Amino acid sequence: MDHDFWIERWSRDEIGFHMDERHEFLHQYYHRLHVGPETVFVPLCGKSPDLLWLRQQGAKVLGVELSELAVRAFFAENGLDAEIDESGAIPRFHSAGITLFQGDLFQLSPDDFRHVRAVYDRGSLVALPPPMRREYADFLCRSLPIDSRILLVGYDYDQAELPGPPFAVPLPEIEQLFGTTFQLELLAQHDALPSHHLLRQRGLTRLIEYACLLIHRST
Repeated sequence: MDHDFWIERWSRDEIGFHMDERHEFLHQYYHRLHVGPETVFVPLCGKSPDLLWLRQQGAKVLGVELSELAVRAFFAENGLDAEIDESGAIPRFHSAGITLFQGDLFQLSPDDFRHVRAVYDRGSLVALPPPMRREYADFLCRSLPIDSRILLVGYDYDQAELPGPPFAVPLPEIEQLFGTTFQLELLAQHDALPSHHLLRQRGLTRLIEYACLLIHRST
């Protein structure tokens, strides 16, 4: 993952990946995360409205995002005054039960995950090139506690038609990445191409969006 690439995208406002409303899969399947007042981790979160929606459901929210512009925009656009803590490895912005780290997610420590019980990944895994997806999966597998759950939203398409990001991550690859630690359940999949006109303009002819639930194995 090229840090400068994503920071540049935000600085140029080239954020076609950003959604102005919470994701429908999150609305439909949030209950499968079995989260009460515990913490939901949202990697590569940008300024997603999903963050505020999760907080409105009663969960605490922990996110991480490379772009300082995106982090500051999230709090400003939602009328939240954030306290900034720079005492750790990377800066931390906090307000109203939402904490966003601004920096590389791989700099987070096990201690940062001590209250996390679920993960919502809409744009993290699909943003990573193949060599980094194994590192990302291993990072989550060793950081998350037993019985934790991941709601993962991803894409499947012909990678030859589009170099990415977002990258195609077919379900068999999800099983390869997480299968030794998590049990995989496919929740839904649908044709997402009609709602992604920018990807159609880039030559994509097929785009399947899916949601799956990963449940940490107890043994």
